[in-house]
Amino acid sequence: MATRNKNRLPQVLDLSVLRRMAGARSYARGEEYLARGRVRSLAAHAGTITAKVHGAREYRVKVIVEAGGIDFSCTCPVGTDGEFCKHCVAAGLAWLSEAHPEEGKPKKTKPAISMNDVRAHLAGQSKDALVAMLMEQAMEDDHLRQRLLLKAARKSPKGLELATDRNAIDNAVDAGEFVGYREMYEYARSIGEAIDSVKELLREGHAPAVIELAEYALAAVEAAIESVDDSDGYMGGILERL
Repeated sequence: MATRNKNRLPQVLDLSVLRRMAGARSYARGEEYLARGRVRSLAAHAGTITAKVHGAREYRVKVIVEAGGIDFSCTCPVGTDGEFCKHCVAAGLAWLSEAHPEEGKPKKTKPAISMNDVRAHLAGQSKDALVAMLMEQAMEDDHLRQRLLLKAARKSPKGLELATDRNAIDNAVDAGEFVGYREMYEYARSIGEAIDSVKELLREGHAPAVIELAEYALAAVEAAIESVDDSDGYMGGILERL
């Protein structure tokens, strides 16, 4: 992934870019989604736009401006296949309608507190206070707790060990029971986060470890496919990543 440029979002993202990336059909559908008020939880910070877009279900969208261009993701099947989908368009248009009202719908009233205010607040807290806040949240959030365990494992004085990664894969894949359609997003998200950690190892130059973990995860995911309702095709995308 290219290095992110935190200051280029207003200069890079506009209507013509959205049209070019999406194509006429997806762009038109994105306009329709915005007009119907299907974009929720829109936020922008440090070159990144995030939003939830309601279609057949709720999908999570991320659009990132980087030095090499624009990166994006969406949890819908089309987005999982790497296409700039209608949900990405809707999120982009929603941001434009707030940042540049002349390019979108009339400007909405912005919240009094933004993520920049949150960042400033956190910057003023002591290290101990931030650690306490993060630990408290980690005990309530399985995803965050797993991420912190994996990051701590990378800094272990014993050197690189893969037991924590294998445990993260096992915990993500083994849901303990059949995973229904409505639970599939969170289930796939957990597996995706475990894979993200493996990808970090590749960036750090641990190719043999990555091969071992990818093969381990492939076997686990393939064994789990019969125990999920994968109507949206999440598992296929996970297998392709691995």
